[in-house]
Amino acid sequence: MNNHIKQHTYLIRKKLDRLIKDVTVNSLFSGYGFYQNNHLFGIMQSGVFYLRAEGDLAQQLERYGAAPCLASSNNALSLSRYYRLPQTITENDILYREFLHQSIEQVKQQKIDFQLARKKRIKELPNLSIKHERLLLKVDITDVSQLRRIGAEKAYILAKKQGFSITLDFYWNLVAALKNIHVSLLPEAQKEHALAKLNNYLRQEGLRSEKV
Repeated sequence: MNNHIKQHTYLIRKKLDRLIKDVTVNSLFSGYGFYQNNHLFGIMQSGVFYLRAEGDLAQQLERYGAAPCLASSNNALSLSRYYRLPQTITENDILYREFLHQSIEQVKQQKIDFQLARKKRIKELPNLSIKHERLLLKVDITDVSQLRRIGAEKAYILAKKQGFSITLDFYWNLVAALKNIHVSLLPEAQKEHALAKLNNYLRQEGLRSEKV
């Protein structure tokens, strides 16, 4: 890394660290990778920072004028999912921070999706046992793939409608399992969001809301 790129990389990392904290930089083939807690969310190529984005997030960035990184035969990464950000984003801390968070959440979710895709039986998921697997089988949820498609909320409602005696603990176990984490690691903010989502589904089904 020449001194100019080294200094520029340092300044980018410093700004990102101010916005989202705990940002680190490591060498990546022909460029440099920007990480938060081992989640690769950005790269530096030829002195330019690019943010990782796919799907809806990529479309949002494009509407602001972001452009995808041009691929090179020397690159081992798929660079089409990385976007050069315009000043309308990089000079607006609130907007920049929001897109950074969305990018990191997207990376996290893709890692979870990859991990869950390798599991077939429900009892293989964190927090769930053969008991949970048998209960879900009774509401026609037969494997991990189907549970992921249906989601924790609808699975909970299906079990409720079948008359099973379940509590919010069952729901929290499902929510955490689909994030591939132990239920004790589910943050309170995520539990509040999940409960609001569940209660919205319950109301739509004419069922009573749940309370903690």
